[in-house]
Amino acid sequence: MNRQFSEVFKPGTYPQMTYVSRYSKETRYTYEERLQQSLAIDGYLTYIVGPSKIGKTVLCESVIGQKNMISMSGNDFSKEYDFWSGIGKKIGISMSAEISEKNAVFSSTEQKATIITKNYFATKDKVLQYFKDYEKVLVLDDFHYAPPQMQYDIACQLKEVIRIGFKAVVISLPYRSDDAIRLNPDLTGRLSVIEIEPWKPDELKKIAEKGFTKLNININNMIIQRMADESIHSPQLMQSICLNIGILVKNNTEITNEIISESCRFTCLNLPYSDVVRILKAGPPTRGQQRLHYKLANGTNRDIYSLILKVLADNPPLIELGIDELMDRIRNNMTESVIKQQKVKDALKSWQKLLETQGSLYQVLDWKDDTIYILDNMFLFYIRWGL
Repeated sequence: MNRQFSEVFKPGTYPQMTYVSRYSKETRYTYEERLQQSLAIDGYLTYIVGPSKIGKTVLCESVIGQKNMISMSGNDFSKEYDFWSGIGKKIGISMSAEISEKNAVFSSTEQKATIITKNYFATKDKVLQYFKDYEKVLVLDDFHYAPPQMQYDIACQLKEVIRIGFKAVVISLPYRSDDAIRLNPDLTGRLSVIEIEPWKPDELKKIAEKGFTKLNININNMIIQRMADESIHSPQLMQSICLNIGILVKNNTEITNEIISESCRFTCLNLPYSDVVRILKAGPPTRGQQRLHYKLANGTNRDIYSLILKVLADNPPLIELGIDELMDRIRNNMTESVIKQQKVKDALKSWQKLLETQGSLYQVLDWKDDTIYILDNMFLFYIRWGL
């Protein structure tokens, strides 16, 4: 790889050279300005909501600074029963201490001493003092991955400490599990909600334009547009596609549509969704019955689960599909057979049940209110280019 590419394009860390500031929807203020404002208001909890892989954490890094953030994930509390002990472990504070008491028993011939060691559990005050002394901000990412009861407990704990100056940012996905924060009556009037919109193609194009200018590489605007379209609203994917071009192109090689397609395929190689796809394709157990297969216009035969997966990957890539649009896609892929809408709904319900029993990696979609939401842009990218 051209080493300069890896210095310019940063899909996995803060993109210093290709950071793009965006304006908040229907305002003249940037997301950075809104986050600065929220953090400046004492007694408020900042709640950042938006689709996966669109730069919510990078926004925090830009405004707060990596050195000033204590970053945790909802996953960190999947087996943690106490919110403050979880944070204490993260920052390396010992949450217990020992007190020794010496009891002596004397006789005319001997002296015996018994040392009793007692453990006591420190209170949250220790953590709060650390955050105050070092001016830290808690950034709780992927809040939706915490168990529901833990989400409620965290909301209650944060409600108490933001009043005394504790700074916290909670990051979550839309459409899922936000009741513990947004709909918590105890946080009414104490909540600053920043809803991050998916990136528009023109905003994603700025990443490539900035980066290739730094590299002194001329690239056709139509090619940059193609890259933005394939990035599915995700700056992280745009960074990855640009970065991998550095492996695929040689000196003075023109960047073409074929190279962009190859870069997309190359980007998929290390994405961890093969088992997710396997589970979705398999669907629920059939109890020995053969599933009905449908003839598609491209000559393939697919069952209902493989068919839905295929149409989700069709152009244009969308992270939200209502049942009517989904049915239109299915009909566009079919030759003669017509699948009833209820059969599609039942299949999506089965997917939902299957994924609920799996880990956080498998929570890639949500079927709710006759709409399928793709919660992980990279999963959609994978089924478009990795299958």
